[in-house]
Amino acid sequence: MKLDSIALSSVISEIRENLIPAKIIDIYQLNKYEILMGFKNNNHLNNLFFSLRPDRMAFFLSDALPPSENFSSLFFNHLQNWIQGGVLLDIKHCQFDRIVSLVIKPYNKFGVPEQYKLMIEFMGKHSNAILINEKNIIKTSLKQVGLEINSYREIKPGIAYIPPPKQDKYNPLTISKPDFMNILYKAKQKQDIEYLWQFFFNYFYGISAQSSKEMVLFMDFSLKQSLDSIDEQKWPLLWNKFSGLIKNIEDNKLSPVALIDINKNQITDYSLIFPIDTQNTAGIQFENTSSCLGFVFNKLKDREQKQELYFTINRVLKKGIARIKEKEHSLQQRKEEIENSDMYKKRGELIKANLWKINPGTQTITVIDYTDIQQKQVTINLDPNLTPVQNAKNLFKKYKKLQKNKDIIETQINDNNKSLQQLNKLQNKLNQNPYSLEILSLLYDKLVQLNYIKKEKGTKSKRKTEQAPLVSKFISPEGLTILAGKNNKQNEFILRHLSSGNDFWLHNLTRPGSHVIIKNHKNEDSPSYLTLLFAARLAGYYSKTKDKESAIIIYTQRKYVKKPRDAKPGKVIYSNEKTITVSIDYDEIKKEINRMIVT
Repeated sequence: MKLDSIALSSVISEIRENLIPAKIIDIYQLNKYEILMGFKNNNHLNNLFFSLRPDRMAFFLSDALPPSENFSSLFFNHLQNWIQGGVLLDIKHCQFDRIVSLVIKPYNKFGVPEQYKLMIEFMGKHSNAILINEKNIIKTSLKQVGLEINSYREIKPGIAYIPPPKQDKYNPLTISKPDFMNILYKAKQKQDIEYLWQFFFNYFYGISAQSSKEMVLFMDFSLKQSLDSIDEQKWPLLWNKFSGLIKNIEDNKLSPVALIDINKNQITDYSLIFPIDTQNTAGIQFENTSSCLGFVFNKLKDREQKQELYFTINRVLKKGIARIKEKEHSLQQRKEEIENSDMYKKRGELIKANLWKINPGTQTITVIDYTDIQQKQVTINLDPNLTPVQNAKNLFKKYKKLQKNKDIIETQINDNNKSLQQLNKLQNKLNQNPYSLEILSLLYDKLVQLNYIKKEKGTKSKRKTEQAPLVSKFISPEGLTILAGKNNKQNEFILRHLSSGNDFWLHNLTRPGSHVIIKNHKNEDSPSYLTLLFAARLAGYYSKTKDKESAIIIYTQRKYVKKPRDAKPGKVIYSNEKTITVSIDYDEIKKEINRMIVT
């Protein structure tokens, strides 16, 4: 499912018409990539949904019901704390690129609240949602990106937000006729493209390859129309058709259609301008883009869930049938052995009858079978470490054991056959109904009931709803972010989720107390003295150091702090540490805290 700026522009128009201004009453994170925001405007409720999954990006107004539980993440917790209860003031489309900005005034009971912007970047595998404040500083993000991953920009809380790198493209909404002609001339001179649709895709922001093809068809050109074959005298005509289409995009006069593959009878995609494959494709018309995008997104998601469910059930059934057939073979062998168990009794008796000729340590003996009419010879294997009598006893024991299992083996074979018939029946039902979610769900539940699929334990849902602990955040005299935990739970959370390897960790050497982290955004080898002194005073203040005492504070980089296996929360070991001694004056430090604290 594609998502380009034509679709974004249309949905943004619908949001401006139906939402703004609106109060943010709910925020839900459905999974790793999907966010649902609930709004209230003039007593009307609306939901805004967006997905940053690389292969299925989406952005539309939704009528979906809120989920029963949330996917827990630090990003979700921050959105709840900082913008839920606020007001959506505006929505902006950045340079017709695939970036949407939600301008939000957060709820603040006292004082004048600062405005936030939620930057939603639809950039394939680089997609992200980033909350920034009025000073353009990142507050939180769905994905944090370090310089080791992206050398152009870092995406982490506390640093300035830098937009994605600009491309050598033009905004189709603001392009003038002379500039359009110059771009055409430039493209023909470069000879880097062959078809007309590639011209729109390569030279204009936010237009996907599919939308470029739809635009060409809408303007009455063929998809195989080459750029070189369009004479310069026809360029004004091309401009007129292009500008007319752009005017339709600006005015949101599009034709949303959900596309259906006629042969497979499946939803495949959507079109907002002109469907490309009209021979093998049928369409469902929609009044607005959000309804169309939501319909297609949910259909594709349902189809993927059905496929995943089908493959899971099919894999379990095949594995179960293979195991039952393997067990069937083993049971048949066991049955044959039971049916021939008289052989062990006979051999035990033959050993007892020939004790006089068996020497100690003998491995095999050949004797005459006196029960056979023809008096044939029989070779019997012996355990050389046992006496002849013990060998005979073992054979008699084996005979008795097999006789006891005679009735049991029949029951086991019958039960095994019933299980095989049951799984074959489920397999046939699966093959007959591969696209029915109802049948697939029933089959899945049946396999859970039969213990072929283990049901998820209830502890998972508890973990999902668990809230992240609040952590004190400070700004040092030199503008660096400092985090401090005040209990073991906060200390554990800071170490596991809010710090990276090059950050600096501080702790009181001799007393229990806070873990303090200095965020090292610039990857310095050591913290500056003023920042280190402030952080050290915090580490001493949030410990069991008494007023007017001196505290020895250790500090090292976070990568040298390790948590021992099965250690209690907050318990760590460290190396490469240094020390700094600070005087703890409660009144002075409290004044600094009130001045420097952020949250």
